[in-house]
Amino acid sequence: MWENWAGNQLSQSHVLRPTSVDELRQVITSEKTPRIAGAGHSFTPLVADASRVVSLDGLSTVSLHPSSENLVWLNANRRLQELSPALGEHNLAFRNLGDINVQTLAGAVSTATHGTGADLPCLSAELQNVKMMLASGEVINSEDDPTGELIAAARVSLGVLGVLLEAQVTLVPKYYLRRRVEMRALQDTLDRMHELWASHRNFEFFYIPWSQKTLRIRHDLAREPMGKAPADFDNLAVYGLRAARSLGHLHPSLRRQALALLSMLQTEEDYADEGWKVLCSQRNVRFVEMEYHVPTEAARDVLMEVIQRTEANHPDVYFPIEVRKTAGDTSWLSPFQGGSRVSVAIHTAAQQNFAEYFRDIEPIFREAYARPHWGKMHSLEFADLEALYPDFHRFCSLRETLDPSGKFLSGYLQRLLVGG
Repeated sequence: MWENWAGNQLSQSHVLRPTSVDELRQVITSEKTPRIAGAGHSFTPLVADASRVVSLDGLSTVSLHPSSENLVWLNANRRLQELSPALGEHNLAFRNLGDINVQTLAGAVSTATHGTGADLPCLSAELQNVKMMLASGEVINSEDDPTGELIAAARVSLGVLGVLLEAQVTLVPKYYLRRRVEMRALQDTLDRMHELWASHRNFEFFYIPWSQKTLRIRHDLAREPMGKAPADFDNLAVYGLRAARSLGHLHPSLRRQALALLSMLQTEEDYADEGWKVLCSQRNVRFVEMEYHVPTEAARDVLMEVIQRTEANHPDVYFPIEVRKTAGDTSWLSPFQGGSRVSVAIHTAAQQNFAEYFRDIEPIFREAYARPHWGKMHSLEFADLEALYPDFHRFCSLRETLDPSGKFLSGYLQRLLVGG
């Protein structure tokens, strides 16, 4: 049986673990609808309804192979938390990362996983070429495509073009980041958020429901490590927010008092370390998430409406609302195609009934013509997506050319990518 990290997606399929490209080819050509599972950090059913779940954890290929000063071929099925220290040994690093790095490289790029930074694109945009196995078992290299269409589609592919084996990634010299964390009033953060994105390498913030407070996180380049990272209280903070929610069931004022106390206990961080160590953190409290990428000019209005509706209709929600910004790129299915966007993410505890909350908030995103994160909960289907992505039909046409029998299309993916 296979289960994703949050526990909201399950498959009764026996998980196959090929250890060589030849074994993988046998699996792909013989199974009806095989799907590759990465680390299971997507919340959508990208894998769950496949006829066979396949893990490439044991695929015996080298982790990295430099091809030029800043281009390296990486094993796409290694986890980011393994690749980052390996790159550091070569004095290299990913330009940017999200706050979770347990995903495989293939899973992260295939769903356009991102960090934050007004001038920093999502990880998928760093792919220059890929090697992947088609439904026929043939292994192809996008370097051999003179049109450039294959890599434009493969950067964000949901795994429907082929099995991603290796990726040639643009990297940067290893760097250090100074991390500063502070609690500030919501109004001040809303007034200054675009200024803060413009003046810091990385900036994001979390709104704490019912508190009128935001936790602001800034990262800037540093010359060397500085100070010491404080103990990671992120998971304890979530339990504190849950306790405040429970007090609110007795009386709303108790929730406000508890949140005020929690904000006083939040210490302001200021330290520096290797980039990936500062950007990424461990998440032990399991949750389910919806995230939409909003046109920059609509971000403030959308966020305010999300906050107001959350606090008016959903008193059981206690997870913070996360806000980030990502630079634009040119990938066909990238949510950031054509320009930068502000990402707004809502969460519930994994064991909560998230459907009602997400169903209530999603129309706010849709009215703003926001694009969904491919690995996080949304209700969009083919007709909705074709209106949001200029190259959507080009992607679907190329997918049909590479996989005419639809081997990599599960039922869920057919609703997304097959019209009619």
